[in-house]
Amino acid sequence: MKNRFFLTISAIMVTGALLLSAIAQNNNTVGRGQLVVGTKVYLQPDVNPNGDFFTFNVKNNTSQIIPAGTKIYWEMAPTVKGSKILSAPLKVDQTTFLATGDRPLYGSTPKAYYLK
Repeated sequence: MKNRFFLTISAIMVTGALLLSAIAQNNNTVGRGQLVVGTKVYLQPDVNPNGDFFTFNVKNNTSQIIPAGTKIYWEMAPTVKGSKILSAPLKVDQTTFLATGDRPLYGSTPKAYYLK
């Protein structure tokens, strides 16, 4: 009885250890606890500071139309980020509004992308 219990607990521990190492090897994450499925396609951010506010637009600088329903992720800083789902296709060289905020972050590197 003790041998079966020890064998079962050992099997569970070994399986758990193997799964943790496999999960830890995946470094492609979006935010906390979200797994990236696909390749990031970066878009051209266009941030306009207006006094105490900012407007975050994005331009499709790729060679393809981005279809409606695509989720665009944007980030001004590690603590100022979000996403928006396109309601209409975004044509090549077309710009669309993503967000507005109450504090422009000078010196930050804005970025925007979608998953393909």
